[in-house]
Amino acid sequence: MDSQIEIKRETEFYQGFIRLKMSVSNKSPSVITDVTLDFLFEDDLLRIDRYEPHYEKRNGKILLGNINGGTSKSIAVYFDPLMCSRGAEINCQLTSRDARGKLSSVFMEPKLISVVCPIIKTDLDINVGRLKEFIEKLPSKDSKVYEIQHGFDIEKLASIAQEVVEKHDVRHVRTLKTKDGRGWEIWYYGKTKVTKADIVIKVYISSEKQLLELFAATETAEALTGLLAEVGRSLKHSIEFKASGKGNVINVTINNSVIQRSNLLDLCSMDGTCPVNILVEDSVIQHSTLISEKEEAGEEEKSRREREEQESLLRQQEEAHLKKAEDEKCRQREEVERKDKQEVELKKQDETERKKLEEATKTQASKHITKSSAQQKVPPKKPSSSSSSTKPKSSSGKGILVFSLIFGVLLIGIVAMFLGSNTDSETASSQNSDTYTNTIDMEFVKIPAGEFMMGSPLGEEPRGGNEGPVHKVTIEDSYYLGKFEVTQEQWREVMGNNPSYNVGDDLPVEQVSWEDAQEFLEKLNGIEGKNKYRLPSEAEWEYACRAGTTTRYYFGDGESKLGDYAWYYGNSGIKTHPVGQKKPNLWGLYGMHGNVWEWCQDRYHSNYNGAPSDGSAWESGSSSIRVQRGGCLSSFARDCRSANRSDQEPGSPNANLGFRVLREI
Repeated sequence: MDSQIEIKRETEFYQGFIRLKMSVSNKSPSVITDVTLDFLFEDDLLRIDRYEPHYEKRNGKILLGNINGGTSKSIAVYFDPLMCSRGAEINCQLTSRDARGKLSSVFMEPKLISVVCPIIKTDLDINVGRLKEFIEKLPSKDSKVYEIQHGFDIEKLASIAQEVVEKHDVRHVRTLKTKDGRGWEIWYYGKTKVTKADIVIKVYISSEKQLLELFAATETAEALTGLLAEVGRSLKHSIEFKASGKGNVINVTINNSVIQRSNLLDLCSMDGTCPVNILVEDSVIQHSTLISEKEEAGEEEKSRREREEQESLLRQQEEAHLKKAEDEKCRQREEVERKDKQEVELKKQDETERKKLEEATKTQASKHITKSSAQQKVPPKKPSSSSSSTKPKSSSGKGILVFSLIFGVLLIGIVAMFLGSNTDSETASSQNSDTYTNTIDMEFVKIPAGEFMMGSPLGEEPRGGNEGPVHKVTIEDSYYLGKFEVTQEQWREVMGNNPSYNVGDDLPVEQVSWEDAQEFLEKLNGIEGKNKYRLPSEAEWEYACRAGTTTRYYFGDGESKLGDYAWYYGNSGIKTHPVGQKKPNLWGLYGMHGNVWEWCQDRYHSNYNGAPSDGSAWESGSSSIRVQRGGCLSSFARDCRSANRSDQEPGSPNANLGFRVLREI
C-alpha cells in the first residue's frame, strides 16, 4: 500500500443494511488530488443504497476530491444485501495524484460479509410475558421504516404484512390495535432450525404518520440483516403492487428516523391483559405440521453442503479479484506511459512549428525592409534644361520623395510590430473592440453571432462520452459576456456579504452555489433596471471560450503554454488568484481556463444526444444537477480544455466554484 495513504474501515449491520465506514488519511505533507473510490463487489449479492456525506459520483465511482497533507476524509457506504446464506466480499480501489501529478492506486483490504437468512422452525407456544422477555434479552435489534405517501389503507396494509411475514414458519402471538384504528401492532415469534436462536418480529402501522415499520430482534447481527433484507424486500414489493393496484403506489421510501419500537405491547401486562382502549386478537394463523427430526437432519446436511459451496465460491472470487486488480494496475501503468510519451511528442511538435514560423516571419520581414531601403536610395530625376522654368513638376517630384520616405517608415514600423507580436495566437488584444461597463464596474466583451462545432472527439476527452457527440451549434444573436469572473468586490456590492474561502477584492468570488448565483443575478437586474443579466448557456460559454478556435485550448493543442493563460494545478499553489493576471483569448476574455469553475444555466446530461442546436440552455430533463465549465485552481491541464465539462448539485457551494455573467443585447 502507498505509504502516503492510509485506509481504515469497519462494518456494522444497520437497519437491514451493511454500513461500511471508511477513512482515507493523507500522511504526506503535500496535498493529494483527484481521490476516487471504486468499490468492487458482486452485483448479484450487493448493491449500494446510498452514502454519507454526499460526494460527487461519476461513472459509478465516488469522487472524494482533494485531501490536504496530514488530514483525512471519511465516508459511510450503505450496502443492501440482495441474497442470503452466501458470503459477500467488499473491496475498494483508491486512485489519486500526488503533488507532482503522478497517478497512484491502492486497494483497501477486502472485507468479507456473511449475510444469513435464518431457516425458522416454531414449535413453542409463547405468551406476552415471554415475548417481552425475549425483546429485552436479544442483543441484536433493528428495523426498516417505510413512508407510504399514496394508497394508504391501514386494514389492507395489515393484511399484506401478515401475508408476507407468515410465509415464514413463525408463530403469530398477538395483534394489538387502538379502538380508533390509527395504530396496529402484529407480533410474531420464531426459532432458527440449526442454531436454535430466538427471533421476534413486529409489524407496526400508523395511519397518523402513514408509516409502516418492520422490526426484528435476534441473537446475531448476520441473521438480523438477512431477515430484514429478505422480509423487508418482499414487504416493500407487496405494498407497491398490492396496496392500491399495480403501479399506483409511489414514493415508498426508507425513512431514516427510527420510531418507537414498541408502544401498545408495553401497555399490556405480563399475562396479556391490555387497557380497554386496545383491542386484542389472539393467534389466528394455522401453521403447517411441524418438521420431523429426519427432515431437520436433512436440512442440516443441506446447510453443510451450502457452506462448502460458499467457501469454494469465495476462494474463486478472491482469485478473480486479485487478477482483476493486477490487470488494472498494468493498464494504468501503460496509460500513464502513453500519456507521458504523447506529451513529449506534442512539445516537440510545438517547438518545431514555432521555430519554422519565426524563421519564415524573419525572412519575410527582411525582404520588406530591403525593398523599402532600396526605394529610399533611388535619387529623384533632375529636370531637363528645356523645362527648367516649369516649377510644378519639381514640386511633384519632391512630393513623391516625401511620400516614399513616409511609406518606408510606416512599413518598417508595421514589420517591427509584426515581429514583436506573438505568432501562435498568444495576443493580449481583443479582435472585437466592442465593450460594455455597467454601474458597478463589471466589464463585458461583445461576443459576435456565429456557429461552431461543440464538444470534442473521443480521442481528446480523457473519460469518454460526456463531451460528445460533436455537433453544430448556431449562435444567432450576439451578446455581452463578462470579461472576468465575478469578483468578491462586485459580489459584496450586490449581495452585501462575502462567502469566499480565499478572501480578496480582486479574487473571483467562490463558495457560491448555482442557486446563490441566481439570487445575485436577480438583484443585479434590479440594480441595473434591466432584465438582461443571466448565466450563459453551456453552448454560449464554450463558443465564447473557443473564440473561433477548434483546438483543445483557445491558444492551441499543447499543454506546455497553459500556465501563460490559466491558474491551474501546475502553478496555482492550490489557491485562487486575482482576475485578469493571465493572457486572454482572442475575443478578450480572461480566465476561461482555470482559477475557478464557472456555473452555466443548463441541467447536466451525460452526453449531447438531444442537445439544443441554437445555443439555448438545455433545461429539460429530470436531473437537478447543473453544468460547470472551465476547470479550476486544482484541476489538471486536461480538465481546463475548452470542451471539458463537469457537474454539481445546484445547492452545493465549493471553494473552487464561481461564475461569470452574460448580458443580453
